Amino acid sequence: MPEPHAPALAANGLNAGPPGEDLPTLYEIARALLGARDRAQVASRLVLSGMGALGAASGAMLVAEERGRYRLLYATGLPLDTRSETLVLPAPAREWMLREGHFTLASPGAARGLGEVRGELTQRFDAALGAAVSDAQGLAAVLLFGARVLPGDYGERERTLLDSLASLGAQALGGRPATDAAGSRPSARRPARSLAAMRSAHPALGALVGESPLLLDTCQDLVAVAPMRFPVLLTGESGVGKELAAHAIHQISERSGGPLEVVDCGSIPRELIESELFGHVRGAFTGAHRDRRGAFELAHRGTLFLDEIGEMPLPLQTRLLRALQEGRFRRVGDEHPIDVDVRVIAATNRDLRSEVAARRFREDLYYRLNVFAVRIPPLRERREDLEPLLRHFLDRQGREMGVRDWEVSPEVMDALASYEWPGNVRELGNVVAGLTVRARHSGAIAIDDLDHVWRRQNPGAEPPWHGRAGAPRGRIGDWVLAQARASRFNLIEAARLLARLKRVGQRVPLTERSALSYYLTGEILRALADSDGDSDRAARLIAGDDDLLARAVPRVRKVCDALRDVRGGVAGLRRRFAKLPAGYEDALERAHALVPGARGGVVARRGE
Repeated sequence: MPEPHAPALAANGLNAGPPGEDLPTLYEIARALLGARDRAQVASRLVLSGMGALGAASGAMLVAEERGRYRLLYATGLPLDTRSETLVLPAPAREWMLREGHFTLASPGAARGLGEVRGELTQRFDAALGAAVSDAQGLAAVLLFGARVLPGDYGERERTLLDSLASLGAQALGGRPATDAAGSRPSARRPARSLAAMRSAHPALGALVGESPLLLDTCQDLVAVAPMRFPVLLTGESGVGKELAAHAIHQISERSGGPLEVVDCGSIPRELIESELFGHVRGAFTGAHRDRRGAFELAHRGTLFLDEIGEMPLPLQTRLLRALQEGRFRRVGDEHPIDVDVRVIAATNRDLRSEVAARRFREDLYYRLNVFAVRIPPLRERREDLEPLLRHFLDRQGREMGVRDWEVSPEVMDALASYEWPGNVRELGNVVAGLTVRARHSGAIAIDDLDHVWRRQNPGAEPPWHGRAGAPRGRIGDWVLAQARASRFNLIEAARLLARLKRVGQRVPLTERSALSYYLTGEILRALADSDGDSDRAARLIAGDDDLLARAVPRVRKVCDALRDVRGGVAGLRRRFAKLPAGYEDALERAHALVPGARGGVVARRGE
């Protein structure tokens, strides 16, 4: 049953009244906000739900502190080199926001009303749309959302919905403390917690093996969305562990006592998947000899995990959308509706935005599923997790084979670290399984064992780590720098162009703006290292042309500022640049040691 005050909260947040189709969405957002413990949770739930409802690619929420300063309470989807923790809003800008309520950053009115602040909002927070969250004292917070995930501008429906979100946020913030449950001030990104602490509080996260900051971000996202009743969309390449993430969400949620049903939409024949989902009655089709319940019915008061949702046939997508909207369906061949209470988690390794653009996936279903989207990062982006995963697989295989201790040579670890792992964690698990079979008698794994296993699993292919020392950066970093220059360092436009090229069949190694940003940061670090820490010389190397120098300088300065902010030596440096692609480690440490004002000396200390 809903909480007693949820209808009142939803009703009070409707302002001018959104379209009727958005009322269920706002009601669920209101319920989610009622369960928030503190302002940090209010911000995370409001931003995530707003991104899903609006179809935004990024989101952020800043809250008032003092003297016009606003602190970033929660953000997601922003590149590492653009995120900033504080923002100063002059009184005229605050008054304009309060007067407008919601605003589009590209409008002439925003240019006049915000002045220089508009540039800060678009450059540092990737904002395309914003809303004022007000209280009796004035501007209590600012909600910011990036460009739409799908092509097109925000319409009147989205702007009205944003007004309602801001009203709900104002009420939720008013009744929440500014500190978290432990009494400490929350971080700008989200409450700072270690993976060990999170796994202690939520044992289900133990299935996600690793220690990287990127995995910590993912686990925090899973914990944030678990209490919600909305659908969740898990995205990521094949083999990254989307099903493990779905199990974790279910076990952390209030539905953990209910069933978890799994349907692999890609492995079930198209003519049978409707019956698999919704069930059938006897005689509904040839071979239907008895009544059969479907996955929706079996998952009542629990969770339904739809793996590879992008493979679902278009006609069935219509039925799925109706079932999600109404909470009821009919078995195949039956005329009696069945009411169910099911939370849906969907997963895909496809780019559903491209599928929508190609009319292979329904746009309305995409928005319905994309209320909360969690990206599970590929293994190549979290190489710190390679060794923990290797040990995890070795221990698991060792228990079956009676081998207690494994010895892995440094050459093996170097070879594994140099590989890009297109099959991700699943591929690593297969390689380790082959290694344990080959080395089960000695327990010692050498490079010859790895080469042998690779050739058996990939007939006719040479091991990719032969003769590829330092290759993970190489050509792709140069390519990214060329794309950045071609777009005049507007990575949003570069990503859009590359996505269009990919849709028409051209081979494009990267299309995500965040990935482009990480590689560009790596190239800036390399330029700083090659320039002995001189930011002006580095900017000229990055620009490649005097005409682009003004565009390159701010990005180089941001990287320099990030290097100066690092605390904690090598460990702190790696945490600060956790998403840096492989191959830039040496440039990172050299730049940290050379940039004036940075607490560097990393290379020097190593030589002491």
